[in-house]
Amino acid sequence: MAEEVQPEKKSSKGLIIALSVVVLLLAIGMGVMATMLMGSGGNGAAAEQAVAESTSPYKEYPAPPAGTPPSYFEMKFVVNFKGEGRARFLAVDLKFMSRHPELIEDMEHIRPVLQNDLQMLLRNQTYTELSQDNGQELLRQRILEIGRAAAESNGLNPEYVQNVFLTRFVMQ
Repeated sequence: MAEEVQPEKKSSKGLIIALSVVVLLLAIGMGVMATMLMGSGGNGAAAEQAVAESTSPYKEYPAPPAGTPPSYFEMKFVVNFKGEGRARFLAVDLKFMSRHPELIEDMEHIRPVLQNDLQMLLRNQTYTELSQDNGQELLRQRILEIGRAAAESNGLNPEYVQNVFLTRFVMQ
């Protein structure tokens, strides 16, 4: 009666060849892309360093161009301090220095922390300590340590707070 039409069985060899070509092309493309991303001529170490830096717990900033002038974050203080019968007021103006202007902008957000910590430091100074030959230098180093600690505790890289300068120092 009716003839049954059976579909012809196709060979699976053509499908296997097609899939093999697609996989091979993907592997070649990934290899070319990896080579382009890693760079050539020994820049593998630079790529590894970039990966290591991206896992830093600190906020990342672009590297400043060579010759970038420093930026400054200024603070002013007038505090009572332990005058030991002589001076009772200490006026200090200071500037934190960084070559990363973005850090200086971010330090504005931690200004209250810095003000608190630095006022406590300044109030605990004594006339005798500050009037020594290296008294101001020791104070400057302590201020720098506090600035770096405040930056670090707020996710900013403390190494980018490069220095601090006392632009006014008056005991009265």
